[in-house]
Amino acid sequence: MKRFLIIFIFSIAYFLPCGIHSALSQTLNLTVNPTSISFSDAHPDLTPSIAANSTVNVRIRVRQNGSNNWRLTHLASGDLSPSIPISNISWTVTPQPPFINGSMSRSVAQTAAQGTGNVNPARTGRFTFRIANLWSYNTGNFSVATTFTLSAP
Repeated sequence: MKRFLIIFIFSIAYFLPCGIHSALSQTLNLTVNPTSISFSDAHPDLTPSIAANSTVNVRIRVRQNGSNNWRLTHLASGDLSPSIPISNISWTVTPQPPFINGSMSRSVAQTAAQGTGNVNPARTGRFTFRIANLWSYNTGNFSVATTFTLSAP
């Protein structure tokens, strides 16, 4: 049986729009907890998909946004290894909407939530990441950084 441990470091990106400043300027807040997850070793024939050791809570808050759209995206900095494409990791999330299930990508930011107007009070999405468990993976420890980005025009 092959052994592997995968750890993700989730970095947080803030997007604060610039423009005319007023007493009610647009504010976006994003919090990710925990900032890393891992996947345990399991027999691929018995466990075709492995859930991460922890769920990831992503808290978003959008204020003074009027009727503008907002979007939360997720992007990986690369693959885990040549034998483990990042697209082999997917997530399910609640509540839906505004949060959206998806798969990781290293080339195109994937939409993880979206909406119009404000998100106030804040909402928290509970993300469960899963990796397809295949015999073709190389043995070892691998890691990759990923970024959640909350943006509004």
